[in-house]
Amino acid sequence: MSKRDTYTITASRSDGWWALTVSGPRLKRSYHTQVKRLEQSEEMARDLVATMLDVGVSEINADFELTVADDEVATELEATLVTRLAATLVKQKAAEATQATVVDLARRGYVHRDIGYLLGMSHQAVGKLLNEAEKGAAASADDASTRSAALPLKEKLDQLCMTRDTEALFKSYLLEVAAGDPTDRKLNRLRALGEQLRHGKRRRLTDGARRV
Repeated sequence: MSKRDTYTITASRSDGWWALTVSGPRLKRSYHTQVKRLEQSEEMARDLVATMLDVGVSEINADFELTVADDEVATELEATLVTRLAATLVKQKAAEATQATVVDLARRGYVHRDIGYLLGMSHQAVGKLLNEAEKGAAASADDASTRSAALPLKEKLDQLCMTRDTEALFKSYLLEVAAGDPTDRKLNRLRALGEQLRHGKRRRLTDGARRV
């Protein structure tokens, strides 16, 4: 499979519009266009690249990474996205720890209502977690080799959730994964990871992070 091109979109406010500067491989120089809303940026940039390369839009096999021209805003966005992702990771880790404890207590002979009382949750929620754990056990058996390959990353995420300075550690993890990446690529990595975590409600932390 051929490697996808990556184009950078740099956006700046201009009289109620967003002025876009598009640059990337096979373009002779940077080109400019504008959109009313940022959500239209990729479609507009894709059209522009297709026009400049004299090909159909469907032939543009590329990723488009957006950042803002204002460095202070870009830095603020990165910090906020990191904080939100760290909070999401901690929340997911808490959910996983809860399920693990529920399974362990049930294995020890505790009844649903006692488990619920000890963990501050309903016995119905306990039953749901146990059912999900049973289904997950079957899937995990088929995924053992993949899971073992992700162990170093899982250890990083476990460390993330135990530290007091979660944001700082998560940022160091991000920079390790994306060392040397420009701001636009880091912001897009953060947004993409956030989408994966938000839409994978019961996905293990190692599953979500491995896709980044």
